[in-house]
Amino acid sequence: MKTALTTPVNSNQTTQTSQLIPASPTSVENPSTWMRDGYSPTEIILAAAFLTSVSIAGIASVIVAITGLVKTLVPVMVQSTRDK
Repeated sequence: MKTALTTPVNSNQTTQTSQLIPASPTSVENPSTWMRDGYSPTEIILAAAFLTSVSIAGIASVIVAITGLVKTLVPVMVQSTRDK
């Protein structure tokens, strides 16, 4: 939108020309661009949540495996020390 405005500045009727500058577009990108390029804020949050839950599940499974191993080995070790 480019429009020229003329306003009288003195009694001689000289004119001063000004130009209207359109408002700058917002800096927010189109959400479809986010999804296409793979850096949508929602997508990043969901990926981080998923990776966190997978990591926690992996750690929990290791803890369960170690607990099961200890439950199995301790009675065998206690019994072998009694037999000696």
